[in-house]
Amino acid sequence: MRIRFKLWITDESGKVIIGKGGHQLLRKIEEKGSIAEAARELDLSYKFAWEYVRKVNERVGGLEPRKGGKGYGGTKLDERLLKLLEIYERAEKEVQEVLAKYEKELNEV
Repeated sequence: MRIRFKLWITDESGKVIIGKGGHQLLRKIEEKGSIAEAARELDLSYKFAWEYVRKVNERVGGLEPRKGGKGYGGTKLDERLLKLLEIYERAEKEVQEVLAKYEKELNEV
């Protein structure tokens, strides 16, 4: 048996800012410096990735897209958004550790 849990960071109104998929996308944008490359590697449409970036920017800011063509554009995450990703990662790790403990107990029943 397994225990499942989903983790999100939301704004004050309850709208999701960062969840598992968004976290993956933002980390990939940070790694690649490009929304298009991140979307391609994660097999997401560019439109979907761009809309997600727009929503994150509206809710918390932190993404700095630069216009330009091949080799000139790109997107950078600011320190505040990187800190949110780090907090999400630490919270997810702690939740997974707790769930592993309870899964062990479940499987002993």
